[in-house]
Amino acid sequence: MDQHEFAADLRRDGFRPVYASLRPHMTVANHCHDFDARLLVLGGEITITRDNTPEIFRAGQCCEVPSGCMHTEQVGPEGVAYLSGRRRNGGALSREAFESDLRREGFEVIHGGQKPNFTEDLHAHGFDVRIMVLSGEITVIRDGKPETFCAGGSCEIPGDCEHATKVGPEGVAYIVGKVDRQIAAN
Repeated sequence: MDQHEFAADLRRDGFRPVYASLRPHMTVANHCHDFDARLLVLGGEITITRDNTPEIFRAGQCCEVPSGCMHTEQVGPEGVAYLSGRRRNGGALSREAFESDLRREGFEVIHGGQKPNFTEDLHAHGFDVRIMVLSGEITVIRDGKPETFCAGGSCEIPGDCEHATKVGPEGVAYIVGKVDRQIAAN
């Protein structure tokens, strides 16, 4: 399955698609998520152990980990790049869950904001960004299409995505996660 089909299936089934990667040899001890997860490996490999049974997933392979399922994660020597989907059964993503997700995935977490009506011209970052709006609003323009995010809304901007931004008349306060992704998809 290719990543575009996978992303379409995620959205159809109520999942929020997220592109991400994890560092080589990263280990996440036994844990569970408060969301259902689906994963399509784009490059590298990850071993997920459930019920004491390890299973290796490589480029082009998919897996699913339901909410509450205890498992461990072991990233291979090249790291892993993936497209995942998250579906929280408890409703909207909380500020705490958003920040927890960022930290678990190796993002630097920054609390900040911008003044009213602040704008940024078309640009791209050298790092991936995820934003959750705490108050106010920000409009992100990608491929000429504006999308406005208000309190509780979140978005992802991959490092190579050209975009512009415009802050609303009340300004914006947000949590930003940023991470430099060095893992190339196969």
